[in-house]
Amino acid sequence: VSDIGLPFAAKSEGQWRGFDVELGSRFGAWSGKRINWIDMPFGSLLPSLVSGKIDIITASLMITEERQKQIDFSDPYYASGVSIIGIKDQHKTMDENNPMPSDFITSNTVIGVLQGSIHELYAIKKFPESSLQLYNTVPDMLIALNSKKIDVAFMGQSWIKEALASNQSFRVLIKNLYLVDIGAGFHKQSAELRQEFNRFLAEIKASGIHQEMVYRWLEGPAGSKMPAITNPNPSSILKVGISGDNGLPFAARTEEGYIGFDVELVSRFAAWSGKKIEWVDMPFGSLLPSMNGRKIDLITASLAITEERQKQIDFSEPYYATGVSLIGRMDAAEQAASNKMNVLDDIADKKVGIFTGTVHDAFMEKKFPRAQVFRFESTADMMLSLKSGKVDAAMFDLITAGLVLKRNPDLGMLTNDVLDMPLGVGFNKKNPGLLNEFNDFLREIKQDGTYDIMHERWFVNDAEEAVIPDFVQPVSDKKLVAGVSVEDLPYVALMNGKYVGFDIEMIQTFAMRRNYALEIITIEFPALVAALSAGKVDLITDGIAISEERAKQINFSDPYAIFRTAVIAHKKNLAKYKDEKTEVVAVPFFQKVSESFYNNIILEKRYLMILRGLSVTIIISVLSAIAGTFLGGLICFMRMSKNRLLKVFASYFISLIRGTPVLVFLMIIYYVVFASVNINPVIVAVIAFGINFAAYVSEMFRSSIEGIDKGQHEAGIASGFTKIKTFIYIIMPQAMQRVLPVYKGEFISLVKMTSIVGYIAVEDLTKASDIIRSRTFDAFFPLIMAAVIYIIIAWLLTLVLDYAEFNVDPKKRRLSLRKEAKQ
Repeated sequence: VSDIGLPFAAKSEGQWRGFDVELGSRFGAWSGKRINWIDMPFGSLLPSLVSGKIDIITASLMITEERQKQIDFSDPYYASGVSIIGIKDQHKTMDENNPMPSDFITSNTVIGVLQGSIHELYAIKKFPESSLQLYNTVPDMLIALNSKKIDVAFMGQSWIKEALASNQSFRVLIKNLYLVDIGAGFHKQSAELRQEFNRFLAEIKASGIHQEMVYRWLEGPAGSKMPAITNPNPSSILKVGISGDNGLPFAARTEEGYIGFDVELVSRFAAWSGKKIEWVDMPFGSLLPSMNGRKIDLITASLAITEERQKQIDFSEPYYATGVSLIGRMDAAEQAASNKMNVLDDIADKKVGIFTGTVHDAFMEKKFPRAQVFRFESTADMMLSLKSGKVDAAMFDLITAGLVLKRNPDLGMLTNDVLDMPLGVGFNKKNPGLLNEFNDFLREIKQDGTYDIMHERWFVNDAEEAVIPDFVQPVSDKKLVAGVSVEDLPYVALMNGKYVGFDIEMIQTFAMRRNYALEIITIEFPALVAALSAGKVDLITDGIAISEERAKQINFSDPYAIFRTAVIAHKKNLAKYKDEKTEVVAVPFFQKVSESFYNNIILEKRYLMILRGLSVTIIISVLSAIAGTFLGGLICFMRMSKNRLLKVFASYFISLIRGTPVLVFLMIIYYVVFASVNINPVIVAVIAFGINFAAYVSEMFRSSIEGIDKGQHEAGIASGFTKIKTFIYIIMPQAMQRVLPVYKGEFISLVKMTSIVGYIAVEDLTKASDIIRSRTFDAFFPLIMAAVIYIIIAWLLTLVLDYAEFNVDPKKRRLSLRKEAKQ
């Protein structure tokens, strides 16, 4: 049943009443059955019935052809008409104050969405003429919104508070565009883990912990702290897929670890089930593929439960219901009153920003096919696009939207009642046991009150102020790798070098209670599902909405929260802020730089992330270059061999590698070639980049050798040298002089190319800057900082290669000696 109000069904003081309620009650008495009323959002009724969670639906449900494809109907018990109502003299109000609905999103509107979310599909269907930008994280999407890269953005209602709080220039354009249940995702073969999670969820709901968590992370003031969740004797590992870049209230990564509603939920589940959580942080869009690849055991990343996702993975019972909202900037270019956004339908032809891989995608495609959807990887990017006018509105989780609007006063909220979808933890379909175990954990923490505490910490209170509890890492042989994307609070974020957020606390609790040695891995949001499907992580979580598309690839836990979408946009694009003027305070340039340096480097010890990322970048670059050089030499030998078989093989190898995009090749190596191998992703990166580097330098070697006159080779043989000695002492020194200048450029390209390793759960320099942007929503400083560091690395490596080039070039050495002699 759904509390849709009288005359059909309404709940008052714990009692149901209405026509449908009386009808169902009389049927129960007539048939001798005891009725257990299950209240859920209207949009979750059909998926729950199809999945066997409920026996019948009685909620003023109209009989339609589309619904008859999924369920059977009784004979009609009432015939109802549909009417359109409005306010008296509405035409006058529309003319003087409010825009037409179609003015929210036009064909020129740039829409930002989270890649892989239901918002993306929704934007494509609903606003086909608008431009769609995909983002991996909520912070990137908000930055895009703020910098006018997008005009609007779709986001879950739970993120709205964080989004509005982070940027006072944001506002919710449309609240709760549609509702979704949020649950944990599990692999189709992880029924046991899913059932265990559901039992845990039921327990914490019954005990009041779930409500405490809801208040802490989703409904209360910002700044909630992670509670202390002990897990003394974990017996196994629980790999939890998470997307930490999306941030609070569901999951955010801090210096101390993950925090947020999803984090607390999984952490409590882990503690309840005696598992040690292994976080696998990845882009939101990679969660389902990772689950299907058995890289993770469950996904808890504010995962909305949708029919498409349920085809790929199983979900836990919903642990939260959230709406999808549209947010935009407050300071967009002044539009005519008739073009200002006033209601959700006004984004129908606008540019809307959503996150790549989120449920907003499907929502936009279905509801607003004419809207131009822009998909973003992070909140920061989408916020920047919104503020810069690239999109008209942006969809965020309601709590994240609140953070964005808090930090951007020029943005406002169009609505925070866009879409409510269940969030779930994603699990590999081949690991139903872990899914069931997590579901049992969910029921447990709901019954014992742990869930409510977590919910209050991350969703109710201020997620920015939340303190994630200290978890005792279980000493266990059971390893659990959790993939997250660090999308921002309240789900997953990084603070002081620790993962924080609801999702983090949830899976840490799960790992602790179930005795898992938890390892959390950060992965780009779009790659979360791929990492899970490939078996690189055991579960994924980062405010992942449970959708039909995702369910095809991975299993979801029972919902642990509801993902509520809010739509924000620039206040100047919103009718309700027609007369409001935003005061712009000029800040001196050096003060801005000083504040940015402190916020992005010093605060929360973020410099530690930069140092770790820098070391990983250098290690991958140097080892890849060394391996690629030796392999390139071998390929060059084969390419120049007189053996036709070796020559053909080398030629095809070079053509194949050079014709494959590096990112595609990297993901194939990690998610396909090494899918069944538990290998460090840094090693995979070295292998992939080394092979790619070899394909290019082998041709450099060949051209430099062939450029040497053949007479020199003949002269060496005539002088009594063997072929090998002729090559070593005569040919190779000259070839090195020729190849080093171009080799140097290829080496620098290799260093810059390593910036994509975040897609396989490697936290390099670029990923570190992305995580920082997800926390600060600063679009420029982290990127500029990363660019400067890359320039310095390239400069230092160039000096080393210049020195090598000097030593192998006798002309340069003689010239240097002459200059020294003259001095």
